[in-house]
Amino acid sequence: MENIQTLPSANQIWYTSSDGAVINPSARYFSARLVSNTYEQGWGVITFNKPLTDIGWNAFFECKTLKSVVFPLGVVEIANGVCKGCTALDKVVIPDSVTKIGDEAFALCDALQSVSIPESVENIGKDAFDSHTQVTRRAKSMPADNEIWYSTTDDKPLEINVGIADAELEQNIYQNGVGILRFGAYISTISKNAFYDCKTITSVTFPRSVTSVGEHAFSGCTELVRVTMTDSVKSIAAFAFEGCRSLKILDLGEGVESIGEYAFARCLSLKSFVVPERVQCIAEGLLSNCTNITKVYLGSSVSKIEQYAFERCRTLQEFYCKSTQPIFGADMLPLSMGMRLYVPQDAVERYKLSESWSQYAERIFGYTPEEQHA
Repeated sequence: MENIQTLPSANQIWYTSSDGAVINPSARYFSARLVSNTYEQGWGVITFNKPLTDIGWNAFFECKTLKSVVFPLGVVEIANGVCKGCTALDKVVIPDSVTKIGDEAFALCDALQSVSIPESVENIGKDAFDSHTQVTRRAKSMPADNEIWYSTTDDKPLEINVGIADAELEQNIYQNGVGILRFGAYISTISKNAFYDCKTITSVTFPRSVTSVGEHAFSGCTELVRVTMTDSVKSIAAFAFEGCRSLKILDLGEGVESIGEYAFARCLSLKSFVVPERVQCIAEGLLSNCTNITKVYLGSSVSKIEQYAFERCRTLQEFYCKSTQPIFGADMLPLSMGMRLYVPQDAVERYKLSESWSQYAERIFGYTPEEQHA
C-alpha cells in the first residue's frame, strides 16, 4: 500500500485554503454536478453526484485562497486555466489517470514550486506551468503480482464473485480512494465473467503477472472509466469490455497479440482506439456501436479486418496505419463514409498506386507514426 497515492473517492476533490474557509469553484465547469462543499478539520471536500472525468475550463480560476488541491483517480483531463491565478496554491496532486493538462492550467501560481506529473500525461498545454515551477515525471504505480487495484463510485469494497482470477482471493480492502484485491498467489488470468455487470467499479489496474482477460470479464461495467494493463497481457477474449459505456482511458500495453470479437463494443465514451503492434486481425464487431469514436490507430501487423468491426461508428473519421505496405484492402475499412487514411509519409504514393486503394487516392494522407497520439 505504501506506493499508492492517498486520493479522494472518485466523486470528490480535496483541498485546503489559506484562511480555513470554503472555496467556491465554478461549478458548471466539471463533468459532474456539485452536490456539496464542506470544510472541516482542516480539509475541504467537494462532492459530486458521480465520478469525475474532467476538470473543466477555469474551474478554480483566481481562487486566491486555494492552497492545495487533490484530484481523484479517474480524472482524464485538466482543462485550460483550471487553477490559473491561484497565487496561494503550493501543492497539487495529479492522479495516474490524467492524460491531458491544458494551456495555462497552473499559470500565475506564484507559490507552486514543484509538481509531479504521471507518465500517463500525453499532452501538456502551452504555458501550463510557470517557469519557476519544477515539473517532474513519475512512473505510474502498479500492483504487486498477487493484487488487482480498483476504485468505485461509492468508495466501498466491491462485492466480488467467486473465482475472479486463477488464485484464491484472500483480502478485499478499500482505503485512500483505492481498492485492493489480494490473492494467495500471483495471478495470470482474469477469469470469465469476473466483474460482469459490476455497476460501481470505475477503474481497474492489472499487475504485471496477468497474461489474459477472459470472456465478459468486465462486460456491462457501465461506470468503468479507466483500464490499465501491462505489456504482459497477451490476449483479451470476446466481449471482455462490451457495454462499458463510460470507458475513456484504455492502456492495453504493448504485448497484446489477440483481441476477441465485440471485446469493446458499445464503449460509448471511447474517442480513440490503439490496436497494439502484435495484433494481426481486428475481430468481428471489435468497436461496434462505439458511437463517439473518431480515430483508430492500426498497428503495423494488422493484415485482416473482419466484418462489423466498426459497425455504427458514425463519428469515426480517421484511420492511422503504421504499415508502409498496403497489406490489407480498402474494402476492409468503411471508407464509403468519407473517412481518411493516414499512412507513413514515404508510403503515400505506394498506397495511392496500389490496385486496392487507387480509387480512394484523395483520402490518403501522410503522417509521422511517432506523433500519432499527439
